[in-house]
Formats: sequence, C-alpha cells, structure tokens
Amino acid sequence: MASITSAGVGSGLDVESIISQLVALERRPIDKLDSKRSIINAQISAYGSLKSKISAFESAMAALSQTASFKKFSGTSSDEDIFTAKVDSSAARGSFAVDVQALAERDKISAGPYPSIDTQIGTGTLTISVGGESFDIDVDSSNNTVSGLRDAINSASDNTGVTASLVNSDAGYRLILSSDQTGTENALTVTVSGDGDGNDTDTSGLSSLTYDVSGGVTNATAITTAKDAVITIDGFTVTNSSNTFADALQGVTFTAKSLGTASLEVQRDDDAIVESVKSFVEAFNALRTEIKTQRAGQLEADSTLLSIERGIVDVLNSGSAITGSAFSYLIQAGVSIDKDGVMQVDEDDVLSALNSDFNSFVSLFAADGEGFAARFESLADSWLENDGLIDAREDGLESQVKRIDDDKIRLEARIDIVEARLRSQYSALDTLVSQLSSTGSFLSQQLASLNS
Repeated sequence: MASITSAGVGSGLDVESIISQLVALERRPIDKLDSKRSIINAQISAYGSLKSKISAFESAMAALSQTASFKKFSGTSSDEDIFTAKVDSSAARGSFAVDVQALAERDKISAGPYPSIDTQIGTGTLTISVGGESFDIDVDSSNNTVSGLRDAINSASDNTGVTASLVNSDAGYRLILSSDQTGTENALTVTVSGDGDGNDTDTSGLSSLTYDVSGGVTNATAITTAKDAVITIDGFTVTNSSNTFADALQGVTFTAKSLGTASLEVQRDDDAIVESVKSFVEAFNALRTEIKTQRAGQLEADSTLLSIERGIVDVLNSGSAITGSAFSYLIQAGVSIDKDGVMQVDEDDVLSALNSDFNSFVSLFAADGEGFAARFESLADSWLENDGLIDAREDGLESQVKRIDDDKIRLEARIDIVEARLRSQYSALDTLVSQLSSTGSFLSQQLASLNS
C-alpha cells in the first residue's frame, strides 16, 4: 500500500483544517498575552510622553526659580554713538550722566621700510614684552627676513599677546607689531641682545626694531600709544584698560564708542517680566493638559496621575510664608486658576503687584526652596528621579512585559508539542481509515464475486 504523505489524503478527511482549528484554540492564551502586551506597551509609551512633559515643566521651573528671570532691566543710552550699555538682574533703576573722556588705545609700532619681504633684518635675540610678561625670538639665518620674523613672532608658543603683520606701503614693506589688548597695562616693549652687528641699540640690524620707552631707545616708530579709557559717571572718574567697563556701575556694562556726554536710563523691563510669568503659566498648563490627555487615554484610572495632581494641588494651596515676600498665593501676583484647572494671567494685576512690592513679587516665584517655581521644580525632580514615581511605574510595566514574553515562549513550546501530537494522532487515524476503506472495498469485491 502506498504511504500517505499528506494528512487526509488516505481518508479524505480535512485533517489540516481540523488540526489548524485545534491549534488555534490552543493559541488563545497567547493571543490574550499579545493583547495584554500591546496595552502595557501603550502605557509605557504614555508614561514616556508624560515624562517628556514633566521634564519640560521641570526645565521651565528651573529657569524661573532664578531671581534673574524676574529681575529684568533695560538700559538706554541717549546717544549710542558715544556709549552703549547692557544691564543684568543686579542693576537698579536710575538715571546717570556719562562723560566719555578718553578711549582706550593699544601700543602699535612699525619698523622699516624694507625693499621686500625677503630682506634680511639681522640676527640675535628679540625680547618682546607686554604688560610685564615677555617672550624671546631667536633670530638666525632661518628666520631673519622680514616675513620670517613676522611668522616667528606669530607662531611663538609663549607669545604673550603680540601680533605681527606686514604693510606694503609706497616706501616699502613695514613690519607692524601690535599689542592684542588695549590699555597702559598692556604697553609694548621690544629689546635686542646679541645683535649680529655688535650693537644692541643702534638703528641698524636687528636693533632697528627696539622700542623701549622707559629705556629711552625707540628705534621703531610708534603708530599708536597704549592708553586707558576714562569715563565719568555722575562726575566720578572711572579708568579702565579697555573701552568696556563691566563694574563701574552695578549691573551695567558700558562700552565707550567716542568722546562725548550722554545719559543712561535704567528701567525695569516689565514686559519681559510679564513674559516670564506667562512662561510659568504655559509650562503649568502644558503639564495639566498632558495629565488630562493621559487620563482619557492609556493611563485611565492610573494612580500615578492622581499622585502628580495631588502634589501640584498641595503646592498651590500651601499658602505658607515665603522668605522675603509679603505674598503667599499666586493670585496676589495676578495668576489664577479657573474651574477647569487652567492657569491664567491677568497682566494688569501682574503689573500692579510689580509696582506695589517688586521684591515680594520676585520672591513669590523664585525664593530659594520656597517660591512657587522653586517648589514645582523640586516636585518635578522627585517625579523624574531614579526609582521615583514614574521610574518605578515604568519598571513595573517593563517587568510585566518580560513575564509575558517568558510566558509566550513556554506556551509556544507547548503548542508545538500539542500540534506534533495532533498530527501524529490524525496521521494514524488517516492511515487506519484508509486501511479500513481498502479492506471494505476488497470484501465487497469478494462478496460480489461469490454471488456471481
């Protein structure tokens, strides 16, 4: 009898269909696990979104928990051709008369002219000093040309702040040495030792570059002489090595542009402060919107959202005294929450609070560890920290996914065994039915033959 190579061929039964349906019944627990896994993965994704919004909230609160975020001032020069001004959070309102009496200059000298950049200057040791710090250039046959000396100065590893350059004038090439910084404290000195012509101070050879005002030897020609910048603020003189005065007036940085007198007005930038309050409100509402979205989605009835909301409400309703502030509630600074939990800003009330008690206003938001922004930042930090509220919940969900994957592996192995057993049983049944069918046909033929 020919062997059966496909289930059901011998018996005519739809064995493959029967086995497939039976295996499908066995797979139902796996399908349930897959469905559960999808739900858990969606929850993990939802926590990722929530975590992202909390992180953005935490960053916004961190920025707004600094007093500089609210102590914003603007400085206006009446003539920016004379000076410009920038102010920071440590400034104070006021009007100041500023007289720029001198602008800072740098030492700049020239030597030459020389016929070409390959003209040999001389040999020896060139010592260049800026503000008391010096470096040496050994000048020999490898670098004693005009261009070679320029390159040697600029590439010196211990260069203390001098730049060399060449100007091709009508009379010839001139070697220019310039202090990188302005001011008398950065005055330039050039001396020579071991000049190849035997004289370290004459106008020939390497000593033609000598420029030593204190020593009385100035063979090089001064282009500009180091000077300090001088301004007066309300009649008080301030001297500086550069044209930028960073500490002449607290919180104000002046940059002198030209000689003359102009006024400075320092005012509080209320518009910028209102924007800081709006940033606080926007960050708060974005987080509340995310919580609302997740409650209506994958994290419905999740206790984590309740814990987060409870923490927010506790901060809002604390009403505790804040160091340096006569205010205790956000409503006192023009910030309220409507019946739907949406935070709102009344700009008129914000400005009124600013004008009535500026320091209390700033402390309400940014007092260290006590202001609302500072407390919200601390709260968000606790939600995001390792082993914190969200991290623990994510770890729990990921552990469930791992258990589901392990269960699926075991069930898949079991189903493989069940399917193999079913195929063995139905193959045997198929063979038996086929054999019985053949035997029946044979007997029928024999009986028919006997009747004949």
